Amino acid sequence: MRIVIGLEDFSSFAGTETYARTVAAELQRLGHEVIVHAATTGPIADQVREQGIEVVESETELPATCDAVLSQDAASAFSLAGRYPGARRLMVCHSDYFMSQSPPQLPGVCDAVIVMNDRVGRFVESLGSPGGGVPVIRMTQPVDLKRFGVRGKRTGGPRRALILGNYLTPDRASDLDAVCRQAGLEPVIRGATTTPVANPEQVIADADLVIGLGRCIVEAMAGRRAAFVHGIAGSDGWVTADSYAALESDGFGGTATDLVHDRDRLAADLAGWDPEMGAVNRQIATGRHDSAAHAVELVGHLCGGPTNSAPSPEQADELARLVRAERLSWSRYVEAMNEVRALRDELGQAEELLDSRRYRIGSRLAAPIDAIRNRRR
Repeated sequence: MRIVIGLEDFSSFAGTETYARTVAAELQRLGHEVIVHAATTGPIADQVREQGIEVVESETELPATCDAVLSQDAASAFSLAGRYPGARRLMVCHSDYFMSQSPPQLPGVCDAVIVMNDRVGRFVESLGSPGGGVPVIRMTQPVDLKRFGVRGKRTGGPRRALILGNYLTPDRASDLDAVCRQAGLEPVIRGATTTPVANPEQVIADADLVIGLGRCIVEAMAGRRAAFVHGIAGSDGWVTADSYAALESDGFGGTATDLVHDRDRLAADLAGWDPEMGAVNRQIATGRHDSAAHAVELVGHLCGGPTNSAPSPEQADELARLVRAERLSWSRYVEAMNEVRALRDELGQAEELLDSRRYRIGSRLAAPIDAIRNRRR
């Protein structure tokens, strides 16, 4: 079977991109022909090419026909529906927050929508016409068990906490650093806003526990490490055999419970780390998140079921263009907000300097020299 995986951006090591890389490798292992199409590519696309998987940027490089389409966002769902009207077309909805990843509500674009947690599933079902009135398929977040968890236990040195995430602002990272030290842990911070990670299995293997949200929690579990759900959206604490079902239903998003972690409680809970948590997590990941099993199930959905009438190529291209324009506007907004945050931080530092005792003393000492200079002018 020839399968085209579509996404707008295949450059950074983030959740959607990592999912696309994971399933592309597994589908290829099963003997299918896989082509990844993305308008923007980068380091993660290069990794996929090294695995012998074709990655193309231009639509002119796409094959004339394919058997199935697996889209990761709305723009690729629209454009590939217009290009491959006879293919079985599925979309994976990764988020209930980014509207560019919301399933198209136009009938015929998708034949089914895949969600990987109940929170996103409820979002899709709440749409006026969920995915254009198509079935919603619940799966789980896949992780490559052959990559994660094969490096064994970490031995020696202080207990190390890996804070992993792509949405860590400098102040939040600083706070978590201090909390980990309060809990007797050595913090290591990695992510897009700090130090990007191309191979998370390596940094997870070098830690005793992982703090984060979403996919990195599943990767920590597969990596035989304790996992603590905490981040920008909320804080749900340790993944255990008892808490797993509720936390997985929420996609490890930090909003599954009513827990409120202030600094002291967070430090106290982190200090309760137990190395046996990692062994339990690996068992759960093996039974629920194996990417090989995910790919087998995915093939069944890509092969079976009806194919709806797709929009015309002209309609599909125009709708894809509008989604891309919205995504670009959102990116510019985020960049502007980041610049404002940075400028506010710089201004705050300048105000602290002006208010400091050292600055006031220096200003008084320099006043006579400034007066002499002014008279000479």
